[in-house]
Amino acid sequence: MRFTIFTRLTLGFLAIMGVVIFLGTYVTVKLSQLNHLTRAITLVDTASIRLTENVSDALLSQVGFEKKYLVSKDDDYCQQFLQVNKYVAGSIEKLMVLLDTLEKKELLAGANSLHELYLSLFNEEVSFLQKRRKYPRKTYREEKERVIDEINRKLQEIIENVRSDRDRKEQASSQISSHVLRVTAITAGIAIIMGLLISFFNTRSINRSILSLRRKTREIARGKFEKISNISSPPEIKDLANDFNIMCERLKELDDMKVDFISHVSHELRTPLTAMREASSMLLEGTYANLPEKQDELLAITKEECERLIDSVNRILDLSRMEAKMMDYHFIERSLISVIQKSILKLAPIAQRKEISLELKPPPDFPLVNMDEERMGQVIGNLLGNALKFSSPRGAVTVRICRKDNQNNFIKISISDTGCGIHRENLEKIFDRFRRIDSGRETARGTGLGLSIAKHIITAHGGTIWVESELAQGSTFSFTLPVG
Repeated sequence: MRFTIFTRLTLGFLAIMGVVIFLGTYVTVKLSQLNHLTRAITLVDTASIRLTENVSDALLSQVGFEKKYLVSKDDDYCQQFLQVNKYVAGSIEKLMVLLDTLEKKELLAGANSLHELYLSLFNEEVSFLQKRRKYPRKTYREEKERVIDEINRKLQEIIENVRSDRDRKEQASSQISSHVLRVTAITAGIAIIMGLLISFFNTRSINRSILSLRRKTREIARGKFEKISNISSPPEIKDLANDFNIMCERLKELDDMKVDFISHVSHELRTPLTAMREASSMLLEGTYANLPEKQDELLAITKEECERLIDSVNRILDLSRMEAKMMDYHFIERSLISVIQKSILKLAPIAQRKEISLELKPPPDFPLVNMDEERMGQVIGNLLGNALKFSSPRGAVTVRICRKDNQNNFIKISISDTGCGIHRENLEKIFDRFRRIDSGRETARGTGLGLSIAKHIITAHGGTIWVESELAQGSTFSFTLPVG
């Protein structure tokens, strides 16, 4: 019978536990005191310092947005000013709860009152600007600077007081630690000797497998993603080796994805940049100085490539925002059929050029869907575009809408094509970011973000998306959306 590492260590360290129990009673009492001081330092003092510094930094940002707004009259700066103001107000409220002395709370209350005065001055200036009335800007600016300086001074006093309290608590913690160290020295020495002996006998039996695992791990670190072969070892190490094999496979996929991403993105960026460079060079050299229509063509090319470049970058930024849960969605009840029809009309010329039948089969009665119309149009457009892209000439693309089986509160939208199909092993990978599956034919350029973005959008709407496909039989991309 092969014992697990846990069993071996448990049996060995049971002996050590007898020595530790004596020490544990004393240490528990002292650690309780030390824990109380540590929690006070960590949860009160350190948090108070960090929060106070954050308030100070936020004030600087708020002043910056205020100045930009007063100069540019841009509402975006005003909105950012108000957002920072909410953060400052919330932070001051949290800080008022954390502070543990009357002196600190009075300083914070004074800073809060000054901040309200600063907001009042700002609102007065905004009122003057909205009414287009003249007012003493210099006087207001100097008064606001004085208020901000006073706020920062009070915040700095709070930080200094908190640091002083924290130093006293740290000193008391150090004294407790010294007492515990002296009491535990002899007992720890005995426990260490016993631990060394137990560790020696345990590690000798598993050292060979650990070394093998370590060697393979270093190879993975150098970029050689080879699987670890079967090794004779305790069950935990064997499971670890299996996990490393899974990790190795995933790292290899990520490495391939990185290469694929660099290749596609470099092409997406280099092509429009090259076109813009050549067009601008021809304009600067006066190649078509006497041909205004040719110059207009070059400018049109430059504009088109700029829009293409911006679109590529925006797709990458959208995906990053979606993965960071920072994407804004504007949900409203709309007709999904109208969104699909708009996408079909946009792509109809492509279908006509390839002689592909593009058909929509809606149900007779179809409820409204609570959705972000723009983002849902992006999903439909991407799926229809892919269907047309991979369908052979004189093929067919069909959009079907129905109730999901046994779930009346969900609708199912399916987009089927008669294209080349997808390998079974690639069905789960096709929604990964920067993933482009080799279909055996030349595909249109792109960064491989469309399906990944579509998955994030559908998930944000409370639905799911999947694909069913067979080689040479076409593919069907389906997703669900909640209704009602």
